[in-house]
Amino acid sequence: MTNRTSALYLSTLLAATVAGQAVAAEGGGFLEELIVTAEKRETTVQDTPIAVSAFSQADLERSLINNNMDIQMAVPNMLMSRGFFTTAQITIRGIGNLAVGPAADAGAGIHFNGVYLNGPRLFETEYFDTERVEILRGPQGTLYGRNTTAGVVNVISKKAQEEFGGFLDASYGDYDYLRTRGALNLPLTDNLWQRFSVFYTSRDGYVDNVFTGDEIDDRDMYALRSSTALMLGERTEVNLTINYFEEDSHRMRGANTYCKRDNDGIIGCLPNQGQPLDELPNTAATVGAFLINSVAASTGLPFPDPGQTTSFKPDALRKVNLDFTPQYETDETIVTLDISHELDNYTLHSLTGYHQASLDARNDYDMTENSSSVWPVSTTYQRGPDGPATVDFLQQNDRATTSPEQWSQEFRIASNFDGDLNFMAGAFYLENESDVDFFVYSSALSLYGEEFGIPEDQWVFENLTKDYQLETWALFGEAYWDITDQLELTVGLRYTDESKESEQRTVYLNFLDDPNAANNGYTPFKSDSDETTGKINLNYHLTGEIMFYGTLARSYKGGGFNPISSESALLDPDQGGDPNLADFEPEYINSIELGAKTRFLDNTLQANLTAFYYDYEDLQVSKIINQTSINENMDADVMGFESEIIWAPNLNWNFLLNLSWLDTDLGSYASVDPADINQKGTTEDIVTAVNQNLLVSAECPNGGPTCAGLPVQVQGNELPNAPEFSVYAGASYSWFMDNGMRLDLSTTYYWQDEFYTRIYNTEDDLLDSWDVWNASMVLNGADAVWYAEAWVRNINDDDHWTGQYLQDQAVGLFRTLQLLEPRTYGVTLGYRF
Repeated sequence: MTNRTSALYLSTLLAATVAGQAVAAEGGGFLEELIVTAEKRETTVQDTPIAVSAFSQADLERSLINNNMDIQMAVPNMLMSRGFFTTAQITIRGIGNLAVGPAADAGAGIHFNGVYLNGPRLFETEYFDTERVEILRGPQGTLYGRNTTAGVVNVISKKAQEEFGGFLDASYGDYDYLRTRGALNLPLTDNLWQRFSVFYTSRDGYVDNVFTGDEIDDRDMYALRSSTALMLGERTEVNLTINYFEEDSHRMRGANTYCKRDNDGIIGCLPNQGQPLDELPNTAATVGAFLINSVAASTGLPFPDPGQTTSFKPDALRKVNLDFTPQYETDETIVTLDISHELDNYTLHSLTGYHQASLDARNDYDMTENSSSVWPVSTTYQRGPDGPATVDFLQQNDRATTSPEQWSQEFRIASNFDGDLNFMAGAFYLENESDVDFFVYSSALSLYGEEFGIPEDQWVFENLTKDYQLETWALFGEAYWDITDQLELTVGLRYTDESKESEQRTVYLNFLDDPNAANNGYTPFKSDSDETTGKINLNYHLTGEIMFYGTLARSYKGGGFNPISSESALLDPDQGGDPNLADFEPEYINSIELGAKTRFLDNTLQANLTAFYYDYEDLQVSKIINQTSINENMDADVMGFESEIIWAPNLNWNFLLNLSWLDTDLGSYASVDPADINQKGTTEDIVTAVNQNLLVSAECPNGGPTCAGLPVQVQGNELPNAPEFSVYAGASYSWFMDNGMRLDLSTTYYWQDEFYTRIYNTEDDLLDSWDVWNASMVLNGADAVWYAEAWVRNINDDDHWTGQYLQDQAVGLFRTLQLLEPRTYGVTLGYRF
């Protein structure tokens, strides 16, 4: 986009706001004043010079928002999808976490009650007993303990209150959906209050497994929360929250796969040849076939017959044919301790956080009951957690486990002087430890291990990250100067210091005598960084209902080490590798943001507008080569425009409209596309020693002996997960009956433009635009004690693709899909007391 076009968008933002001043007027209006703490102090959304979207519990329920996957539609330029490695990908304004590996930090920071969470499962649970959800767009760091480049998601639970009360509701819908939620608030003494809350959700699966006849991708989860408030006099408040979440489901990592089969058996799946659901990779091009052929060559046994197949894959998005039922077990504990103390001219704040989680997820790795190449040999197939089986075909499943644990401490002091100058200063410390392990169990590995005398418990592919440790501390703060009664200047500064270290190992077939001995076969990695960042913000109140603001900010996200073993061919120059791939650099963002917070028409019309430009340096981007993640750094430009409009002309009607525009461009960079046979190398050898991957070979332009592939220029391509346009619209009507009852009718509509899922912007990378329409009807009793709701989501029952992930060439380069939930409908009955 040209500079002239950029200037036009920025000037349009200001001109539209000034023109609207003519119809602005003083008055009460019908718009809700939502208090937020986006600036670590209580202000209304309209008085906060930050692009922030805030939702009360009533907003969430009215818009049928149950979790983070739902809320993305109600926030401009926000996108969320499941990642392949049991994580979530949150993208705000085209920026998220495109890197993969334990040392890769999130671009959008997830917080619970203000506590930053490293590796949370919070995206899997549901909102319940929530005070509000705040989503800040743009880089943050001078107010929050952990700096972020994309933004902040802060889920704030309800605190204990001084009055007795609570609620209980129950929902039932199709797919045998059952959800119960409740809360009980108990004033134990005049200054000690206790609140308990809970939710439980279960439903049948959305995906039919024709192999077993079962429905999979179901849910069975619950959460418990304790909130305690202690008032120590009039100046000191203590809030302790303990939150526990657990899930035991048959959740799938991906809903389905697609592949255009390569009948020549060279690469498994052909690139950019359509997206058929009923085809499988040609296993002659996979590592499994290589191992089996090696056994056949050394033993004289028959070679596999590539033409023989007993596989069947349904040509439907919500049907699969799996011989392994997914297992998904996770739990999470979050503890927050928030202490505030008021002095005459200062407020002291201490925020302590503890977070622990565990995950054990098992899936059918090749997403089929039988691969398309069968050989007439039986072997003991090491299925892993579920024990062995005897098969005569290629069978694979995987297991991912992780167990993060962290604690953090944040101290803040804020002044409340009567004069023109005030400040906020803080210190932050965080420690995080975790193990991240990924295993693949394959009958081909078993056959190879059996033939060459490898111990049976080592017939497995392992990618192990042991004792990953993150230690970071920061000093941050902001100074506020009221230049005039209408003009305020904010200057923020932050210093960050962080250290990351770990031990890693990648093994195909383990020949070690004792693979579990301390440090046996593991390679240590360490990364240290420190940086000073900051922001300047100027906001001007033209009237009591119109505020303009502008912000210049610089933020960064730390670098780290790639999950590659030090002996990998990818790092060996003699084998065409690059030693620089051992690490990836920090990424930096320089941002400009102009915004306006306005209210017109006697405070019945609210229009919040934002324009922004990002200059990105060394953006971290990942791909999978040789069964491991490679994170690279490249530059990018991002610009966009956002509008959030609410119109409440009277007590009956309420309308909302969010419009988003986003333009992203990658800078000059050449990167090997692992999906393109014309650019990447070919499988040459399998190495079974410790810390080795598949070697790759190709004739390199530089004359080197081998090459991982030929780079392709990505300059001018769009960033992944960055749709150009999106629209969110809603309308609600409240009918006040003569008997005191109220009927609320609500509907929302969301449309999202097409977008790419990888930096290469190929035909296969492009996901089509999609939309979704929801509606609800709520009848409230005359005394507002009881309510009954009927609701429907995804009214058109569309099966939209919301994300995808390219698998490694070792398994044939098929792609795993993420899907929007199908149409669901049900009723909810609730009681408040």
